[in-house]
Amino acid sequence: MKYEQVERKMPVSLKESILRQPWCSALRTSGDSLGEILTQPTHLAELYRQLSSDEQRTLHLVMSTFGCLPFTSERLEKEAVLQMAGAQVSLGLWGLRRYGVIVAFRKSWGEQLYTLPEDAFSGWQSLIFPTAWPAGQNELDELSDLDLSDRMADMDEGVPSNPRGLAQQLFHCMVSCSRQSELSLTNKGTLHKKQLQKIIEHVSLPPRILTQSGLTYAFMDMYDEPAALMLELGMRMGFLYKNEVGNRFLFHHRNFERWLQSSYEHQQTQLYRIWRQALIPAPVWLEHGISFMDKATDLHWYSFSELMQAVLSCCSIGLKPIDEVALRQELMAVWIRPLFTFRFVELAEDQEGELWFRWLIKPRLITGEGSDFHIERTLQTEPSLYVQPDFEVLLPPNASLRLEWEVAAFADLQNADLVRTYRLTKESFGRALDHGLRASNVIQVLRDHAYYDVPEQVIITLQQWEEQKDKLYLTDVTLLRCQTNEVAEALLRNEKCRNLLGERLGETNFIISHAHIKHLTKCLEAMGFHPNQSTIPNLWSDEELEIPSWNELQLGLCYSKDTIQLYEIDPYLPRREDLYPDMQQIPMSWIKELRDYHASTRKDMIRKAIEWKSVLQLRKEGRDCFIIPRMLREDRTGWILEGWEEYEEIAWTSEDWKEMKLILPGINDGSVREKEETLGEL
Repeated sequence: MKYEQVERKMPVSLKESILRQPWCSALRTSGDSLGEILTQPTHLAELYRQLSSDEQRTLHLVMSTFGCLPFTSERLEKEAVLQMAGAQVSLGLWGLRRYGVIVAFRKSWGEQLYTLPEDAFSGWQSLIFPTAWPAGQNELDELSDLDLSDRMADMDEGVPSNPRGLAQQLFHCMVSCSRQSELSLTNKGTLHKKQLQKIIEHVSLPPRILTQSGLTYAFMDMYDEPAALMLELGMRMGFLYKNEVGNRFLFHHRNFERWLQSSYEHQQTQLYRIWRQALIPAPVWLEHGISFMDKATDLHWYSFSELMQAVLSCCSIGLKPIDEVALRQELMAVWIRPLFTFRFVELAEDQEGELWFRWLIKPRLITGEGSDFHIERTLQTEPSLYVQPDFEVLLPPNASLRLEWEVAAFADLQNADLVRTYRLTKESFGRALDHGLRASNVIQVLRDHAYYDVPEQVIITLQQWEEQKDKLYLTDVTLLRCQTNEVAEALLRNEKCRNLLGERLGETNFIISHAHIKHLTKCLEAMGFHPNQSTIPNLWSDEELEIPSWNELQLGLCYSKDTIQLYEIDPYLPRREDLYPDMQQIPMSWIKELRDYHASTRKDMIRKAIEWKSVLQLRKEGRDCFIIPRMLREDRTGWILEGWEEYEEIAWTSEDWKEMKLILPGINDGSVREKEETLGEL
């Protein structure tokens, strides 16, 4: 969940209490959103300096164990048991909530869940784990002769990856969708099997491409994973959408053609963003791996082992063991291998067998209009295809998808390899004529982009095919009937209406193009006429609706892993004193000074420390020990205090220490007292 979504759900009073804090007011400029304040690295660095020791340690714990996954306070305390008392964790969580760093949600049955918004993760990672991320290498010396593509194909159950990548495969799939007369859905809401096979004919992906990365999706019994991924991307990008009735998919030409205007790298980056977002929130080790890789410079080589060590340094908690071999395999299977399959990254091995990777895209590329679009249009004026005498059209690797879209309009795909091969046939050319293209249009496309002259026999044949095209054809139109000649004449006198009327039949009828029905209907209504809607073809639901751009939340087949957005934000913040109910009933000497107490008082202090999940300060052999008590065990020989001191378990009898004191985090430990004025009250 991102701060943008959090801010929409957050109560106004809670948001204002965060924005009023002095540190926030000092950094905030006019119009800054909460997300902008709590994600900018410079702002986070200033905030980190404001955090108390307990708050910093709690944030470190969250980043190490949960990342952006939702967690409960009980789970957090359990993870902290060796290094922080429960009261310290509660106090740290309380402070982080007040700053807006951690957001609390409440389920319908009352359980609280906490989360760190995902768009702040990278900034906090840099501050809390200043791991030296290597600068990368421009070139790798002595690369191994091992063919990694073959090895990856073996790992992916014998399926070779498309050499052009995911954008190329999505392109072929969407071209096929655009050619279907309709994409009707079954009663269950899925595409028909034969039609599905047709539109994914040129898709080559591993059979477990989704579930291997922990993704699940709707209709798993009907769609295999490559097909589901293609449909997911098509819907997320806004190329496919359901009609108003919900019984078929429609193809959004404008959105697709808009995507084709950008460079191939930009197209790949957009798909990477969708893939990355689908995996978030991820297990903490994967979250750290993704964040580190996002910071890598494109076209620079990085060691996979160094990435592993960086991840391990962020996920090592206390003495908890980590299976490095298993983690390496998981990171490879869930993250690295799909990136390689999609051609987002390139992999290589050196002579020692060390695996290296480098980005083929810019993972942090900011989307939108700009130089990226200009570069693509410049490339379009350069030669980028070959026209063979046998009517084959070859598109080399540098040929853009925008050009390929033009070629696909009049030729059929034969080979979807690095060099794409199309063939011009009488049938494919006839399809282009049916969609309004002329021989002159096709010839001009070939001449504009061919490396060499277009063979003369190809030009002559295209012109002959056009001449041989059917001399008559059937077409669907709508007939507008007027009740009288006077009504027909009134329509002709209206300037706006007249331009939408087609051929006049007799005195009272007009042929209306389907493309003009919507605008003509509005014009007639403005004139006071109300055409019978039941007799008008249902074109409204088939219009190309304005679908949100690719980076906005859209519904697809894959189930979102961000389940916490289903709940409401908990606006209630307890007071710090609520951590210690009935504190006024204990002797103040317990928390003011180190003293030697009677055995019964010692047990009372230990029990109270366990109840409040606080800390005991014990003086043993002249040194002060800070103990997190776990239990007070009594037997026939006496009683024993069990707990932890600096990650080590202890079991002490009453004679093992002299003076003692009850430490209440936030009350007498000095950890947050200096922050009271800064934080203020809600």
